[in-house]
Amino acid sequence: MKNHKLAGSICALLLTALGASTAVAQTSTASILVTRTIFRFDFTYGSQLYRVSPSGQDLTTLVPVNYGYDILASSWSPGGGSVVYELGRQGSNRGIYAETQLYVVDRQGGAARQITSDDSEHSDPLWGPNGLIAYVTTSGHGQCLATVRADGTNRHIVFCPHGESGESWSIAVKLSQWTASGNGILLVASAPEGGLEPEKNYTDAYRVNVSTGSAVKLTAQVFDDSEGDLVISPDRKHGVFAGGQMYLIDFNTNLLTPLSITGRDPVYSPDGSKIAFLHSDTLGGNVRIYIMRADGSNVHLAPAQTTNPDVYMPSISGWSSDGTRLLFNQVGNNQWVRRIDLRNKTSRNVTNGVAGKHAWFHP
Repeated sequence: MKNHKLAGSICALLLTALGASTAVAQTSTASILVTRTIFRFDFTYGSQLYRVSPSGQDLTTLVPVNYGYDILASSWSPGGGSVVYELGRQGSNRGIYAETQLYVVDRQGGAARQITSDDSEHSDPLWGPNGLIAYVTTSGHGQCLATVRADGTNRHIVFCPHGESGESWSIAVKLSQWTASGNGILLVASAPEGGLEPEKNYTDAYRVNVSTGSAVKLTAQVFDDSEGDLVISPDRKHGVFAGGQMYLIDFNTNLLTPLSITGRDPVYSPDGSKIAFLHSDTLGGNVRIYIMRADGSNVHLAPAQTTNPDVYMPSISGWSSDGTRLLFNQVGNNQWVRRIDLRNKTSRNVTNGVAGKHAWFHP
């Protein structure tokens, strides 16, 4: 009889846990991750991480401020139940960090769990569909792709790109996106030309199997100076280079097509049909958001942007899942996360702060 009672109690507990799990899943509504810099009376500062609805309501603190530390990047889990973020311990100069580690926190907040610990770099985390978190680390002279599970186990370096002939040893890695299966990740490796006064920039794109570390090079290009910032399309078959003169790349043919416009910070819409990017019509003029089709046609100014010359847009965060709204950062007398609605050509503030590239969760 006691065993039956125990079994019944266990069943009740399991049902309660399942119900709680379902409740958490149901609360994973559309949300945006936002960081704010908080200053103290003695001018020390740190970052605080929030989530907020796209309407600007329901602002919730996920990670309270820790003075002397900045939250540098963050990414949602596939189901929106958790967030992985990079925490940097400030160095002697602003923007230089003595140490960076990765943490995971629940979407409701609470105690964060540190999932990396060694002295190497741990930056730009990107949560994959199979439970792995990809991030950038250092090994030797350059950066590498590494992965870790959300509980901190199975942490290891997966792939380190090799430089081209004439290229600097200091190779930077930028994670682009996971494959749909979760078995691979696409990344961009770039480095300046070797020497004291480099004039060229090398940019390579790879698809890497995270289980084996084997990599397929999708393209290898050489550009002048600051050009060559590659963003890969959602279908993983094309890309756009920015940072100066813009180019389109077809990975199947390796055909590079120059566009008649300059721009930076390009972001594909989720269906890959449009590209938003930052552009200035005049040298040193105000940077604004432009949109074009993925083939480079129909370039036009995005609607409902300020004409105030003292306000600028440092970055575009991303698109809504249906491609009708754009999230971007704006700086004037304060830092604002703003949203443009392309359907009715309006824009509005979401909240104070900054939203990164993987900030917008869509259920």
